[in-house]
Amino acid sequence: MPEECIDTHNIYVEKNGNFVSIRVNPRLYRKDIIMRAADDLMHEKDKVDAILDGDPDKEIIVKFIPRGGSKKSNEELLDIAHKFNSLLIASSGKG
Repeated sequence: MPEECIDTHNIYVEKNGNFVSIRVNPRLYRKDIIMRAADDLMHEKDKVDAILDGDPDKEIIVKFIPRGGSKKSNEELLDIAHKFNSLLIASSGKG
């Protein structure tokens, strides 16, 4: 793996600060829970848009892109991914 990218388990940070993507196992989290967590994060102060992709039976990829063409640092993108993972866990407990 090239050293300029960050890949921590289910998180991939694009090296130029354009996006962060998170791989989610749909057998652990229902699709509506994944969408709720993404929506919650889009409405926070981080100002990101989300794209959901992947195979809904095997792996869902949630990609967060900074709004307005702005770029974020690797640390900021990792923070967004960690917030999403936390929201995912919190949302799954709400049913």
